Formats: sequence, C-alpha cells, structure tokens
Amino acid sequence: MHRTLTIVLMVTLGAALSHSAEFLRGDYGPVGDHLAAIEEMVMSAHEAATLAANAATIEQVKQQADVVYSYVWGVSSGLVQNPGAATMHGWKTRWQSTYTDFDPAFAERYGSTPPQITDPEDLGIIGRGRYIRRKLTASLDDHDIDSESKQAVARLVSSLNNVIGWMRMDNGVTKAELQPRVDLTYQWDAPKTFWQSSADTGWLFEVQAQALNILKSNYRGDLVTARQHARDMVDLIDKCRDGIDANDDGEVSAAMMEGGLTAVKLAAQQAGLL
Repeated sequence: MHRTLTIVLMVTLGAALSHSAEFLRGDYGPVGDHLAAIEEMVMSAHEAATLAANAATIEQVKQQADVVYSYVWGVSSGLVQNPGAATMHGWKTRWQSTYTDFDPAFAERYGSTPPQITDPEDLGIIGRGRYIRRKLTASLDDHDIDSESKQAVARLVSSLNNVIGWMRMDNGVTKAELQPRVDLTYQWDAPKTFWQSSADTGWLFEVQAQALNILKSNYRGDLVTARQHARDMVDLIDKCRDGIDANDDGEVSAAMMEGGLTAVKLAAQQAGLL
C-alpha cells in the first residue's frame, strides 16, 4: 500500500512538474533561446577580453575592448574610429519602453514612437537580460506554474539581476502625472551590504566601464598597462559568469549578490526553460 501510494505521488508530482515545464517552454519559450544567446555572447566577450590581455599592440587592445562593449549593448562604442562620447542606445531602446507605458498626458506631449529597436535579438546582453526578466517576472503570478518552478524562476531572476542590475523601469508622480523613473528603491529593505556592493547596479556595467576606460585612455605607448586593464576586464567578465561567494560560506548561491550566469543557467534548467 505504501509503495503504491509513493509511486502515485511521484507520478502525480512528475506530471505537475512536466506540465509546468511544458507551459513555461510554450508561453515563455523564447526566454530559453535568449538565455542560450546570452551565454554565447558572454563567452565571446571573454574571448575578446583575453585577446586584448595578450595583444601585441595598444590598438589591438582597444579593438578587442570595443568588441566587449558591443556584446554588452549590441552596438559598437564608435570610439575606435572617433574619440569622444560612446555610442549608446536611447532610453526607450535600453528599457524597451515607450511614453505610452505611462500617463496619457505624458504620452500626448512626447508622442508614441516605439523604441528604435524592438526585437530583443538585436540587443546585447543587457537588453536581452532585461527582456528575460520582464517575461519571467510576469510568470511568477501565473497560476499554471507550480511553486517549485516559480522558486527556480525567482532564483534565476535574482542571479540575472546581479549581472544586469536590479534597476527596473517604473513610474513616479510629478505634478499628478505618471512619468518614467529608473527604480532601485523597491529593494529598500535589502541589507546594507547590498547597497555597498556593485550587484545593485549590475556587474556587467563594471565590464562596460572597464571597456570604456581602455577605449578612452591615452596609454602613450604603455602596452603593459593596457594589457593589465584588459586582464582586469577578463576578471570582471568572470564575475558575471561565475558569481561570487559574498557571505564566505564556501558556495555561490542563486541569490542576491552571489549568483551569476552559471546560476542563471542552472535555475533555468530547474524551471524547465532549458
């Protein structure tokens, strides 16, 4: 009797998990494709940074740093050819948002033009990551997904946030009108260590900043320093990929300040997305 009951429970649980995984792959299927693409882009960025760290000339160091920047945003910095300000997508493309997402009066003033890029496949790691987060955050309220899969999705989102930043596009009220705001204060009850870490705004932005430092620095023939800066960029990409043991317990957990893209992949597999 007990053996029969155990088998029935296992079959029932397995069917429930299978249903959730099937549902996630169906309704959120593109998420798995984007996660796989992000993994490839991070690997390619790591290869470019490694090439920069071993480059024969400063020019080659800068060229590979621009490749890294391109994987972060999906667009070249433009600094290899022309000094000055780096090329950057507008805020609507970066956040995949429009004025119509907010107050109608606000949209009436500024129009309803969509972002210049609307296909996540044309965005870099950050853009795809934000797309994934938006899709999966919505899934946490879905009644067709079991609690275990939802927990895996929550772990995935937490680890992804460490990489791309915990900021989100929200709204704020100015003169009784809803206007766009980049919001991080929704994590107001996070521990002090969170606010003192770089996970709050995202480890990938450290990679971007390092790439820009290399691209904008006048090394005056100092190849040794340029290479060292590139090696530092490799280490920053490693952090995005591997995460860090923030609480010194000997493990990297899929949690705030710890999990990186390796934890993201594991959680995606547990949720049935990969």
